[in-house]
Amino acid sequence: MATAGKGEILLVVDGDDGQRKILSSMLLSEGYHCLVSSNAAQAMELVENHEVALAFLATNLCGKSGFQLLREIKAKGTDTSVIIVADAKDVDFAIQSVKSGAYDFVTRPVNPVLLGLSIRRALETRRLESLAFDNKRSLESKVAERTRDLSQNLAKIKSASIDTIMRLSRAAEFKDEDTGSHIERMSRYTAIVADRMGLPDAYVESMLYASSMHDIGKIGIPDSILLKSGKLSSEEWEVMKRHTIIGAKILDGAEAEVVRLGGIIALSHHEKWNGTGYPFGFKGEDIPLSGRIAAIADVFDSLTSKRVYRADDFTADETFRIIEQSVGVQFDPAVFTAFKAAWPDIVSEQERFRRLDSSRRETVESLPLIS
Repeated sequence: MATAGKGEILLVVDGDDGQRKILSSMLLSEGYHCLVSSNAAQAMELVENHEVALAFLATNLCGKSGFQLLREIKAKGTDTSVIIVADAKDVDFAIQSVKSGAYDFVTRPVNPVLLGLSIRRALETRRLESLAFDNKRSLESKVAERTRDLSQNLAKIKSASIDTIMRLSRAAEFKDEDTGSHIERMSRYTAIVADRMGLPDAYVESMLYASSMHDIGKIGIPDSILLKSGKLSSEEWEVMKRHTIIGAKILDGAEAEVVRLGGIIALSHHEKWNGTGYPFGFKGEDIPLSGRIAAIADVFDSLTSKRVYRADDFTADETFRIIEQSVGVQFDPAVFTAFKAAWPDIVSEQERFRRLDSSRRETVESLPLIS
């Protein structure tokens, strides 16, 4: 049975020597065993002669496309997972590849943090697929128990949005299955708004990573409150609000600047422009800018996503109107101006996530089931 870890063999297939070297160097620096190939024929030989756990295929290869090589790998019946490496102009093609069997896609220039997240999730999915096939060969007396384990593990994959720099965020994600994908989406929206405000590129990049830690303090909230489907009592709500302070304490004193920024966001993303937020009731520009930006991104994604405590999610347009009505009360008017200007980009990013999530659900649902 396959096991997810850095002992796995990874394969990089790219006809561009420079791009192939960049990606393989990233993988080697993370401790993975890495094979490389410049063409499809050699790549197939490596797949056939080695237990390749994960292959990175460039969209265009010498002699054939990455899509054709993907089909050949799948036709061989191997359990090699595939991640497509695409230029920005080839994103639609990459999404189609996901629908045809690739686990995920990454775009150039490759972001090391997002790359690490995708690798770990792909390897974990491969492990669970192997577990599914092992279950088919299990004794009948163990079938029901193994199937329940598989279902629980697959649910964890959906909620696992793991950032290699901020490893502590993993614990918060796994505790609340609703928030794993939320963290990934919310951090993207945060970066889009920060960029539209004209902030320096380095700060925008830090916001992308730091905002993923905004709810890390939920590690310290009891499951009975965090996962409660109904309305919280006043006492439970006071406990829930403590996640902001818990998160700040977890991240306080970190050497990495991005982690310290994460602590500021964790502490301040529930403060409101008019001073009625928590934990300290800060008002206006007394609220750190990072917290003001993260707040609008957090609310947008929360309202457009399903939650255990709410029956329905809102459409993007409905959510926009709700946020607009709260400008000057809950949200910084200047941040909202940037949010409004970036609206087409935010909606486009939301749709990209939905298409990708839909493709992943189709992949999970196609796993062999035990009858």
